[in-house]
Amino acid sequence: MATQTAIDYGTTRLRLLEFDGSGKRLRVLAVSEVDLAVQTTGEDELEADDLRADAIAGAVKEGGFTTDPSGMAYDAASALFREFDLPFTNAEQVEKVVRFEAESHIPLDIDDVIMQHLVLRTTRDKSHILAAALKKDDLLDRLDILDAANLDPMFVDMDVFALMHALVATGVAEEHPVSVVVNAQDSSTSLMFLVEGKLYAVRTLRLGTHGIHAGGAPADDAELETARAHDYEGRLKREIRRTMTTLAGLPPIEAVHVMGGGSRIAGFVDTVSEAFGVDAQPLDLLSYVDHKLSDEDAARFGPDVGVALGIAFKLAGLDLTKTDYRREEAAYTRKFDQVKSPLIVLSFLLFLVVALGCIDAIYRVRKVKKEFAFITDTARTNLENLMEDNEAARRVWEPQEFGPRRVDAIANKISSLREDAARQLGRSEIIPELPSALHVWIEFSKLIKANEATLGRLWLRRFDVSVMSRPPEIRISGVMESATKYNTLLDLLSADSLFLEVSPGATSPTDNDLSSFGDTVITLDLEILSARKEAASA
Repeated sequence: MATQTAIDYGTTRLRLLEFDGSGKRLRVLAVSEVDLAVQTTGEDELEADDLRADAIAGAVKEGGFTTDPSGMAYDAASALFREFDLPFTNAEQVEKVVRFEAESHIPLDIDDVIMQHLVLRTTRDKSHILAAALKKDDLLDRLDILDAANLDPMFVDMDVFALMHALVATGVAEEHPVSVVVNAQDSSTSLMFLVEGKLYAVRTLRLGTHGIHAGGAPADDAELETARAHDYEGRLKREIRRTMTTLAGLPPIEAVHVMGGGSRIAGFVDTVSEAFGVDAQPLDLLSYVDHKLSDEDAARFGPDVGVALGIAFKLAGLDLTKTDYRREEAAYTRKFDQVKSPLIVLSFLLFLVVALGCIDAIYRVRKVKKEFAFITDTARTNLENLMEDNEAARRVWEPQEFGPRRVDAIANKISSLREDAARQLGRSEIIPELPSALHVWIEFSKLIKANEATLGRLWLRRFDVSVMSRPPEIRISGVMESATKYNTLLDLLSADSLFLEVSPGATSPTDNDLSSFGDTVITLDLEILSARKEAASA
């Protein structure tokens, strides 16, 4: 099964997650982290980017990560989020005006940013919009760094949107009617409010855990470490309370999940619980999916891979938000490379279908040709016998194209000969046609075909038609699946007005658990046979 790579590109840290499988059964194969806070010899940002690219390329090579296909998450700390209302609910109307409306809310030139939006909720005549914008130049710089590391993500999504995919795919979003996910990362802390499994509101706070160690600092920095943690937790608590005052319509919160590096800081979960007034619980999304990580790596990366998991689920086909920041100058240019393999497979399958269809058509044509050859030979023999002049008979059919036209020419000539004979005999009407055993067989075959599902398999050893005897009759014998099926055949024959009387034959079992039946005599009604023939030719 093909592997893919999810990229969580943060401000100070990049995570790589390799996986295989589908959205319903995704399996994590490997996770790696890259520290982006590189040390340069000067202030040259290009040098820093080169070092970051080298570090990412080294992690890809060391971990054996696949480079294509891949998807990327952009950290919310480097983005702008705005919420506003539009006075309509039609999706096409929203799409047409949302960019113009967002321009008045985003304190940047709208041409310098790439914006995506979500409709968080609607009322009867209003849509509540969440717009998230990032700077084009910043995104292009990151894509250039990834390109230098031989990574070219198919799409770029915001980390909070990616995390939403992971929460829905793992079922966490629907565990409680109203819940909050606090994702405390290095450079930002995101608050995601979920109602009935859907995103209700997002708040991204520029408060991060960078510089605060989960396992405690060295002894000589313990006081500084504690001060940083207290400052971060105090500011976070104030921001949470301020955020709650702006969400007046939010139903009572039933559950609070804590993710990211913050979940490892001593006392952090208690701080979040106090701020929301609800007992918070650490959330490890890695435990919700299959993975091949060691216990040590699972414990190390588990709380931090939620965003990368969301990108993995989106790569696997789960796309709830339909957001992608690879647009305009940052548009993905290798789409054909992603579809060429499926196109090759599809082309081969199409060729195979066409080839098999052609072969089937050839065999059908051959079969039809054989049938026409048999019909033509039989008709030609009859015509030669009637005309008693082979050369004259040949002049009737030979000029005609092989197939229906040749058969029609012979049939018309035979009909003409019959009419000439009738006139020579001085009769006012044409000579009536003699009963045909072929039409008896046709009617019998129609009955069997129409009841094929009921009768099952039927092998005929004998089928003799005598339309000139008195009375005219059919004699058949053969094998059927069971004596019950044979009785069903007798009932069907008796129910058909063409067959006046049915005299069954003896039945006996065969070595193959089938039922053999002897001569079955069926008396015919020639008037009904003639009427059916005329109706068929009308």
